[in-house]
Amino acid sequence: MNVKVRKDSWTTEEDNLLKEIILKKNEQGLTQISGFEEASILLGRSKQACAFRWNKTLRPFLIKRETVPKDTTIPNHMQLAIESYSEMKQSFEHITQEYNLLKRDYEQLVNWVRQGIKHIE
Repeated sequence: MNVKVRKDSWTTEEDNLLKEIILKKNEQGLTQISGFEEASILLGRSKQACAFRWNKTLRPFLIKRETVPKDTTIPNHMQLAIESYSEMKQSFEHITQEYNLLKRDYEQLVNWVRQGIKHIE
Protein backbone atom coordinates (compact mmCIF):
# COMPACT_ATOMS: atom_id res chain seq x y z
CA MET A 1 0.00 0.00 0.00
CA ASN A 2 1.37 3.38 -1.01
CA VAL A 3 0.73 6.17 1.49
CA LYS A 4 1.14 9.69 0.19
CA VAL A 5 2.73 12.18 2.54
CA ARG A 6 1.86 15.81 2.03
CA LYS A 7 4.72 18.08 1.13
CA ASP A 8 3.65 20.57 3.77
CA SER A 9 3.26 18.06 6.63
CA TRP A 10 4.47 19.22 10.01
CA THR A 11 7.58 17.56 11.36
CA THR A 12 8.22 16.76 15.00
CA GLU A 13 10.92 19.43 15.05
CA GLU A 14 8.49 22.06 13.73
CA ASP A 15 5.87 21.03 16.30
CA ASN A 16 8.43 21.27 19.09
CA LEU A 17 9.60 24.69 17.94
CA LEU A 18 6.02 25.97 17.70
CA LYS A 19 5.24 24.62 21.19
CA GLU A 20 8.39 26.18 22.61
CA ILE A 21 7.63 29.59 21.08
CA ILE A 22 3.97 29.70 22.17
CA LEU A 23 4.67 28.50 25.71
CA LYS A 24 7.52 31.02 26.04
CA LYS A 25 5.22 33.85 24.92
CA ASN A 26 2.56 32.73 27.42
CA GLU A 27 5.11 32.68 30.25
CA GLN A 28 6.19 36.21 29.28
CA GLY A 29 2.56 37.37 29.45
CA LEU A 30 2.39 37.99 25.72
CA THR A 31 -0.32 36.90 23.31
CA GLN A 32 -0.37 33.70 21.31
CA ILE A 33 -0.69 35.85 18.21
CA SER A 34 2.81 37.24 18.82
CA GLY A 35 3.99 33.64 19.07
CA PHE A 36 2.30 32.73 15.80
CA GLU A 37 4.00 35.71 14.15
CA GLU A 38 7.43 34.67 15.41
CA ALA A 39 6.87 31.01 14.54
CA SER A 40 5.67 31.88 11.03
CA ILE A 41 8.97 33.63 10.33
CA LEU A 42 11.13 30.84 11.78
CA LEU A 43 9.14 28.00 10.20
CA GLY A 44 8.38 29.62 6.87
CA ARG A 45 4.64 29.07 7.33
CA SER A 46 1.74 31.47 7.58
CA LYS A 47 0.53 32.79 10.94
CA GLN A 48 -2.79 31.10 10.22
CA ALA A 49 -1.10 27.73 9.64
CA CYS A 50 0.79 28.07 12.93
CA ALA A 51 -2.38 29.04 14.78
CA PHE A 52 -4.33 26.15 13.26
CA ARG A 53 -1.60 23.63 14.12
CA TRP A 54 -1.41 24.95 17.69
CA ASN A 55 -5.16 25.05 18.33
CA LYS A 56 -6.14 21.80 16.60
CA THR A 57 -3.18 19.52 17.28
CA LEU A 58 -0.68 20.68 19.88
CA ARG A 59 -2.70 22.54 22.52
CA PRO A 60 -5.37 19.82 23.01
CA PHE A 61 -2.58 17.27 23.52
CA LEU A 62 -0.88 19.47 26.12
CA ILE A 63 -4.14 20.14 27.95
CA LYS A 64 -4.92 16.41 28.17
CA ARG A 65 -1.48 15.72 29.64
CA GLU A 66 -1.70 18.53 32.21
CA THR A 67 -5.21 17.93 33.54
CA VAL A 68 -5.70 17.10 37.19
CA PRO A 69 -6.95 13.59 37.97
CA LYS A 70 -10.74 13.61 38.10
CA ASP A 71 -11.02 12.28 41.64
CA THR A 72 -9.41 15.44 43.08
CA THR A 73 -11.22 17.99 40.91
CA ILE A 74 -14.64 17.80 42.55
CA PRO A 75 -13.36 18.02 46.14
CA ASN A 76 -11.21 21.01 45.14
CA HIS A 77 -14.21 22.77 43.61
CA MET A 78 -16.34 21.94 46.63
CA GLN A 79 -13.69 23.33 48.96
CA LEU A 80 -13.50 26.55 46.93
CA ALA A 81 -17.29 26.83 46.94
CA ILE A 82 -17.44 26.37 50.71
CA GLU A 83 -14.70 28.96 51.27
CA SER A 84 -16.42 31.40 48.91
CA TYR A 85 -19.73 30.90 50.70
CA SER A 86 -18.11 31.49 54.09
CA GLU A 87 -16.50 34.72 52.84
CA MET A 88 -19.80 35.89 51.37
CA LYS A 89 -21.63 35.09 54.59
CA GLN A 90 -19.10 37.05 56.65
CA SER A 91 -19.34 40.01 54.27
CA PHE A 92 -23.14 39.92 54.41
CA GLU A 93 -23.11 39.84 58.21
CA HIS A 94 -20.67 42.78 58.31
CA ILE A 95 -22.79 44.79 55.86
CA THR A 96 -25.94 44.01 57.83
CA GLN A 97 -24.28 45.16 61.05
CA GLU A 98 -23.07 48.40 59.43
CA TYR A 99 -26.54 48.98 57.94
CA ASN A 100 -28.18 48.60 61.35
CA LEU A 101 -25.75 51.09 62.89
CA LEU A 102 -26.44 53.62 60.12
CA LYS A 103 -30.18 53.06 60.47
CA ARG A 104 -29.97 53.71 64.23
CA ASP A 105 -27.94 56.90 63.66
CA TYR A 106 -30.42 58.05 61.01
CA GLU A 107 -33.38 57.49 63.33
CA GLN A 108 -31.61 59.44 66.10
CA LEU A 109 -30.96 62.34 63.72
CA VAL A 110 -34.57 62.36 62.52
CA ASN A 111 -35.81 62.44 66.14
CA TRP A 112 -33.35 65.21 66.99
CA VAL A 113 -34.53 67.28 64.00
CA ARG A 114 -38.20 66.72 64.94
CA GLN A 115 -37.52 67.89 68.48
CA GLY A 116 -35.75 70.97 67.13
CA ILE A 117 -38.68 71.80 64.86
CA LYS A 118 -41.11 71.52 67.82
CA HIS A 119 -39.01 74.03 69.77
CA ILE A 120 -38.96 76.47 66.86
CA GLU A 121 -42.73 76.37 66.38
